[in-house]
Amino acid sequence: MKRNLLFLERVLFGDGSEPFHGVYALKITGDLDAGQLTAALARLQEKYAMLRTAIGIDAHGRPYFHMPMARPAIPLRIIERTGDEDWNHETVHELGKSFDIANGPLLRIAWLRSDRVSDLIMAFHHCMCDGGSGVALLTDLLALLDDPQADIGKAPAFQSISELVPAEILNSRRNRFKARLSAALVHAGLSLGSLFISTKTKPAPRATDYLINWKLDAERSKALFGYCKKEGVTVNTAIGLALLEAFKTVNGAGAHGKATCPVDIRRYMPEVKRDMLFSYGLALNIGLAQSIGNSFWEKAKTLQTHVSAQMAKLNPYEFTMIMEASHGSVHKLRRFLTYAKVGNDFMFSNMGKLDIPAQYRHFRVDTIYSPTVIGPFANPNTIITTTFGGQMDFSFVSNEQFLPRETALQIRDIAMKILFETVTEPDPVRL
Repeated sequence: MKRNLLFLERVLFGDGSEPFHGVYALKITGDLDAGQLTAALARLQEKYAMLRTAIGIDAHGRPYFHMPMARPAIPLRIIERTGDEDWNHETVHELGKSFDIANGPLLRIAWLRSDRVSDLIMAFHHCMCDGGSGVALLTDLLALLDDPQADIGKAPAFQSISELVPAEILNSRRNRFKARLSAALVHAGLSLGSLFISTKTKPAPRATDYLINWKLDAERSKALFGYCKKEGVTVNTAIGLALLEAFKTVNGAGAHGKATCPVDIRRYMPEVKRDMLFSYGLALNIGLAQSIGNSFWEKAKTLQTHVSAQMAKLNPYEFTMIMEASHGSVHKLRRFLTYAKVGNDFMFSNMGKLDIPAQYRHFRVDTIYSPTVIGPFANPNTIITTTFGGQMDFSFVSNEQFLPRETALQIRDIAMKILFETVTEPDPVRL
C-alpha cells in the first residue's frame, strides 16, 4: 500500500513533529494475558492495512503512507495499575507522546494491569484514524481478546479520491471547476489572513494538557434522552447549547459564543465503510446568536432549526473535492489554525451509543471512557461524549495555560446545571 495523504490528513499530520492523537481508554474486569494481547494486536495489523504503514515525505515535500520493508509490531506498554485515576494520567501522556512516523505503526496500546482489573489505552495518530474508526478497532480487539480465533474479516482501504467520490461527480466539469474556484478563494482568504497573523506567540506547551472526565448515571441519561425527544431537539444540540451558555457565564466578554461540531462522514458517504480507517469528518457550527427564546428549551429549538438546515446542506463529495483541490494551501491553513486569533469556544462531539458489548466470556467491560483528541492548534478545548451501558460519559481536554482546569470544572458544573434544570433535579454530575 502506498498513497499520498489527503488534504485534511495533511492538516492533521503537519510535519509529523507535533502530536495530534486520539485516545480511547476502557476499564475491564477479568483475566487478560500479555501473549494473547500481543497476538490480538498482530491480528489487527493483518486486518487493517493502515496499521502496517508509516509516513514518508517525497521529493516535493508531500507526505505519503507506505508499508516499510520491516513491519514493526504495534507497541504494547505494560504498567502496574495502582488506582482508578491511573488511566487519566496515562491518557494525557499518550496524547502528548509522538509516534515513530518514519517507521510506524501509527497506533499503540498501554495496558494498566492489576490482579483482576485492567485499563486498556489505545492511542492513534489522528491523520490515520478518527473516533468512529477507533470504535471499529476496539470492537475487534475485544473480540480477539475473548476468542483468539474470532473471525474479524478484512478491512477495506482506499488508494485515491476516486474510490471515495462517485465517478459521475468526480469527473463532472462543473464540479471540478467549482472545486478549483472554491480552493482558490480559500487560498486567497488564507493568504490575506496570514498578513495579520504573528507567529511570536507559541501555543501552550503540551506538558500542561489535562483531561476532565465525568458521567451521567443511567437514570439521568435516560431522562435527558427522553426530554430531548419530547422537545424535538437532538441531544447534541441541547448539550452544545448548555456548554455555550456555560462558557459565556464563566468567561463573560471573553467567550466567543460559538462552537464547532464534527459530523461523522459515514452518515453521508457510504463509500467510507464502518471498519475503514478514516481520519476526518464534516462539520457544522453552532452559536448563541442562533439560539433565540426566553427559556433554555425555546433557545434549543431555534438553534436546532439552524443545525438542521446546516445538516441538510452537507455534501461530503463536494467537500472532499474542494479539499483535494486545496493542497497548495495546507501550510497556510496549518499556520492559521495554530497562530490566528481564536474565534470559537470549543469543539464538541456527541458520538452517541457505542455499539460494543459489555459482557464477554472471559471478562467484562466496566466502562469505556469517551475518546479524547488534542493537537497543536491555538484552541485545544475539546469535549466529546459517548453512551455506554446506558450512561453518558464526557471527556473534556484542554491546556492549563489556555483554559485553567478550575475554569473548565466551573464550565462543566454550570453546563450540567443548565441542562438539567427542567429535566430532573439539579446536580446530575457524578464525579
